[in-house]
Amino acid sequence: MRIDELKLSMIRTAVELFLDLAYPGAARWRAPKIDLASAQSVDEALTHFDEESNAAATDGERPVPRYVLRLGNARYPHMKLVLEESILEHEFAFSVDTHDDLKVSPTAPDYERWNAVRDHNRLLAEDIEGAWREARVPTVRDLKSRIGRVERISEDDHSVLVVDDDPAICDAIRELLERAGLEVRTAPNGKIALDKVAERRPALILMDYQMPEMDGVTCCEALKGDEATQDIPVLLATRSQVDLASLTYADGFLVKPYRQDVLFSLVRKLLA
Repeated sequence: MRIDELKLSMIRTAVELFLDLAYPGAARWRAPKIDLASAQSVDEALTHFDEESNAAATDGERPVPRYVLRLGNARYPHMKLVLEESILEHEFAFSVDTHDDLKVSPTAPDYERWNAVRDHNRLLAEDIEGAWREARVPTVRDLKSRIGRVERISEDDHSVLVVDDDPAICDAIRELLERAGLEVRTAPNGKIALDKVAERRPALILMDYQMPEMDGVTCCEALKGDEATQDIPVLLATRSQVDLASLTYADGFLVKPYRQDVLFSLVRKLLA
């Protein structure tokens, strides 16, 4: 969706469905009050959002715009409704940012409770985005249908493993890279990624930072600690603050949200 295709009704519907699912039943009184009923235009509605951007854009690239409402949910106050340009230039989509990527040690006393919150947030985000799709609110899943002509990245036949727990992100990136002439496999977490690497070695791994079961840094550390896989380049994608220790393991970083041109540039560089 281009930003000029955004309608006031989409914003209102996105917020209302988010709050309905995030604060069910008696919990609704705890939901933040967002007054969009009086808004007369998209611009006026967006004044309720915090406007952010990808400050880590590469040299010569404009920042990637991002509009954020921190609505939380009944169990966790920091979950966000996001409208952002992601992957495809000038194409915007609504998404849920669970904002729960704090790295907690398995030895921490609240580790199990924290994992329960993460699981709750992940499932809730899926429900909210599913409700949006039914209501025809554009989500990341719609990006796949908006991909246009793509130039080939390499003359060689390379295999890339895309690791992300968001199926919509996986589908969009897979479509992009396949149109660019690459063979693509996917995995929903680091644990399954290690199994797929053992089955067949990829030329490059593009991996999300925060995932269930095994996160990107832990998987990257395992790959780089094995002589059989240590020379496979790993491109780590993250929206969170990156632990400097992870710089030891990854061969490159993508800061979310990122665009197709930045993705292709790094993929081309690492494959070479």
